[in-house]
Amino acid sequence: MALNETQESFGFSVDTHLFRELGELLVGRDSTALIELVKNAYDADATQVSVRGEGLRGPDGRIIVSDNGVGMTPEVFRGAFLRIAGRYKEKGTKKSPLYARHYTGAKGVGRLSAHKLARRLVVNSVPRVFDEGNLRGVQATIDWQKLEEEYETFEDARQGLDVRTFPVAPQHACGTELRLERLRRQWTGSALSTFVSQVSSCTPPIELTQGPPPTLFSPDSLFEDFVVSSRTPKDPGFRIKFEGELNAGEDLWPQLLEQTDWLVEIRARPEGVDFNIQPSLGQVSSKSGGRDYQLRRDHPDPHSGPFFSARIYARVGQVRGIGARTSSLRKFARTSRGVRVYVEGFRVLPYGEQGDDWLNLDRDYARREREFSIELDDPSSRLLTPVEKEAYFNQGNDQYVGAVFMTAAGASPLRPVVNREGFVQDAAFEVLRELVRNGVDLLTRVRASHARTEQTARLNTMRRGLSPPQPAPSVTPPADHQMAHTSSSTITAPSQGSSDEPSDALSLPISITRREIRTLKVELRANPDVAPRLDLIEKAIDYIEEAQRGDEVRATLQILAGVGLQLAAFVHDINGILGLAQAIRTIALAVASEASEIRRGELLGDLEKATDELVQALSRQSSYLVEVVGPDARRRRRRIPYPAAIEPSLRLLTTTLTERRIEVVRQVDRSARTPPVFPAEITIILTNILTNAIKAAGEKGRILISAEPSEDSGLVLRVENTGVRIDLDQSERWFRPFESTTTEVDTVLGQGMGMGLPIVRRLVAEYNGSARFVTPTSEYNTAIEVRIPGRRTGQ
Repeated sequence: MALNETQESFGFSVDTHLFRELGELLVGRDSTALIELVKNAYDADATQVSVRGEGLRGPDGRIIVSDNGVGMTPEVFRGAFLRIAGRYKEKGTKKSPLYARHYTGAKGVGRLSAHKLARRLVVNSVPRVFDEGNLRGVQATIDWQKLEEEYETFEDARQGLDVRTFPVAPQHACGTELRLERLRRQWTGSALSTFVSQVSSCTPPIELTQGPPPTLFSPDSLFEDFVVSSRTPKDPGFRIKFEGELNAGEDLWPQLLEQTDWLVEIRARPEGVDFNIQPSLGQVSSKSGGRDYQLRRDHPDPHSGPFFSARIYARVGQVRGIGARTSSLRKFARTSRGVRVYVEGFRVLPYGEQGDDWLNLDRDYARREREFSIELDDPSSRLLTPVEKEAYFNQGNDQYVGAVFMTAAGASPLRPVVNREGFVQDAAFEVLRELVRNGVDLLTRVRASHARTEQTARLNTMRRGLSPPQPAPSVTPPADHQMAHTSSSTITAPSQGSSDEPSDALSLPISITRREIRTLKVELRANPDVAPRLDLIEKAIDYIEEAQRGDEVRATLQILAGVGLQLAAFVHDINGILGLAQAIRTIALAVASEASEIRRGELLGDLEKATDELVQALSRQSSYLVEVVGPDARRRRRRIPYPAAIEPSLRLLTTTLTERRIEVVRQVDRSARTPPVFPAEITIILTNILTNAIKAAGEKGRILISAEPSEDSGLVLRVENTGVRIDLDQSERWFRPFESTTTEVDTVLGQGMGMGLPIVRRLVAEYNGSARFVTPTSEYNTAIEVRIPGRRTGQ
């Protein structure tokens, strides 16, 4: 020891501020905090716990959690409940004393959930008699706010506890009651509804744990060893009763499951992952039919896991009405949607919540990837082969209800986030996500295979009805009737691949053809030989329509090209319009309350400017919508001066171009006119291309718009930008539906769905034109060229 040094006694101290820090840090949301207290009752071997809410929307609300568990002696209360991060649950077998339940909490901080919810906690606990002797119970009041305000350290805070013990009498029922008083928040109606929904779902419904009733799905095909938790046979179970304002109301799970069409079960074990997929009995008995599949793959990490069981129901279409209960059932479907996660029978938030997309179902529903990559074993791969464009049958979270169940051992490689809001997204979590998503994707593949088979059967049935009838020899029709006879008798059934042929090859719209057939039936009804041949033509048209119906992408393109894009374009600017309206309101309120004449004049000037901007924004939108949906937009094709063809799209996007300081260079032959086109379609074409160019060019970028006549008096339109260069060898992929060139969400223009360029090509094809990426000119990185040929002689 150096000269003049003395040894002094030092030690750590903990500020009472840590109560608040740990309470906020370790529990993410109010519902999670309350679920933690319910889980403590489970760990205490309770078979029933009641959770009651009183006055939650007012200043004097309280929550009461009472159970019939083993209770706490003064020694347990002192050594476990009052010891923050204690090791009480880590001793011995790490299981509960009565039913050998795996503890759901082991960090010793669960009681701080009470701190997050309320300023005061009242505890009343009566221990269960395990050994003979004089047992004493505990009555305690913990005033968290007083502890933090009047005491600085944990050592000082000992004096702020009001704890009393009492002898346990025979008439005392064992268990613990927690009264949370002076709640930290008052719930609004919508917030309380969300809170109740989350809390009431802390344990799974029986329909997910025990499977569907035999009237919905075949019980013979369900997994027999479906594991929900590690509870032993001697465990009588655990029931939660919600009361007062925490009563969630009627359970509509049976009615919701009645509307499901498919079921997938997943069982992930070290020896492999099994998938059971089956249609509902209603589907099997209907004309659509369906069959079940049992598939298998290797586990990606058979040594570590995670290992689990899952049961997921899928509905195709919206919730159907059931009398007066339609509204409540649809609301229940919204709050119950998605795939939830449970460990030892308790829910892990936020998985399955509204807005949560942990399986990326909503993301991929928008992107529409074309195929799945699932590593099945050889027998399964032969049993269920990939289906072309199978991912077009993807559905979002709203169409699924289900759960993933894990035991504590099976979930051991998953690391909970510190605030108990889910798991750390590491390699183990990716394995969980991959396997659950495999099950959903296999179900989608089965649905796609079923739909293709069903469509093929329909087409074959219709094809068999296309054999032309033999003419009646006794009737000699007039010349014009003979012409109709010859025309109809030369109709042949379309080939097997006709469903893939473009419908653009039809010489007349189907609706016009049907109308002409009806007219001929009236005019030629006296001829007995004509009617069956006209019927044959109608059957051929039915066949063509059915073949077209199988191409969902084409149908989607037609709908979006005809209506949806205009609405989407309007949404692009709506945020700006809303902001202007809000600014006008704010300034108007300020003018009304401003006493200073000078300041009022300034505000009136700002008000006039904001109003003018709003009028201009609405004018741009109105002008654009008139261009694309007005009475003349698709009434007739006409030649349009090049500047007039370009102006509506630029006018629509002028705000975005200005805000991003993007320079637009126009090289347009002002004296030239387009070939005959619908004004709406040329506007849609250019708006789509310009929107992509704006996203690509970025801040302070540059866009070049050039338009010139082609050799045949057609239109050559090019849009170039200074953004990221497109590989021309790979550029055709961007013309495939749902292949988006953008991955980040643009707050104004939105995230691309990959429909813009396919719509452009689709519309240009109507004029026998082309749309493609080409080599850009100098100073630009990407260029798209649209060519619309001039009208040929005789057209």
